[in-house]
Amino acid sequence: MYKLIIAVLVLFGVYSCNNDIDLNEAWKNIPVTYGILNPQDTAQYIRIEKAFSDPHTSALEIAKNPDSLYYRDITVKLIREKTKNSYTLEMIDGNLDGHVRDTGIFADAPNYLYKIKTEDTELIPSEKYTLLALKSNGDTLTSSTISLVKDINIYLPYSTDKPVNLIYISNFNINWEGGDKYGYYDLFIVFHIKERNASTTNEWLRNDYTWKVDDRIADQKYRIEGRRFYQFLQDNLEENPDISRRFLGFDIVIRAVGREFKDYVDILHTNLGITSSQQLPVYTNMTNGLGVFSSVNITEMKDFFIGNIMDDSLKTGIYTRKLNFK
Repeated sequence: MYKLIIAVLVLFGVYSCNNDIDLNEAWKNIPVTYGILNPQDTAQYIRIEKAFSDPHTSALEIAKNPDSLYYRDITVKLIREKTKNSYTLEMIDGNLDGHVRDTGIFADAPNYLYKIKTEDTELIPSEKYTLLALKSNGDTLTSSTISLVKDINIYLPYSTDKPVNLIYISNFNINWEGGDKYGYYDLFIVFHIKERNASTTNEWLRNDYTWKVDDRIADQKYRIEGRRFYQFLQDNLEENPDISRRFLGFDIVIRAVGREFKDYVDILHTNLGITSSQQLPVYTNMTNGLGVFSSVNITEMKDFFIGNIMDDSLKTGIYTRKLNFK
């Protein structure tokens, strides 16, 4: 998702203007930033590129030149506002770090990002952090301060001690607290299933199937109709008489997204559709530039197991009886 967003943001920088920044002024570099902090990740990545217009050169030609996209002489820092501790990010080639940039109108190599290992920082949920990019002379290129999304607590279901027995017309209710009340939530169910293909091997292999139940949820509660569990398995597991399956259980995963990113998405969506205006919407929470700096927080409630009723429905029900659950 980050690759798509930075492409959109850079296009805004090339083709749009606002009252604060004249993007049509020749050769004026405009910093374009994308960064989503996640304390659960092993490393944090920030992308800072530059956008500018040149009255004598096509934007498509500029986009293919890495020297037109990247700053080579800036210092990028994360600052924990409570303690004023500062952490400097390392400039890396994302293509060599497992983050290969998609091919397209922009140069895809090198793919410069700014990286820091999470263990080398102090990312504390609900605390304020500043992203700061400094020029070689020490002046601020661009910056932004946000509060990290709070930890999430799932309080319904109460525990994983009792078996889950969902029939098609029953509901599975999930309630939680925390996150960012001005942001939104994405909800996932991860199914754990053992499978054995008799035509290739007799070995049982565990496979995980992730169901994105819903996204951009505004409330801190969600109701899932029981039949949707079975329908997901029907749609995502192969009907093959050689494959036997055993259901091991499932996990709940909730991702809370910060208000800054929600605002970006909301503004983008307000100008889509047949009745929209022709002007591209521009959102930024960066000073002296464009972009979005925000955070996410993820929680999991693991090891739900099913009871006899749900086990029978998997084996003989209308949605999953051809999936060979044993």
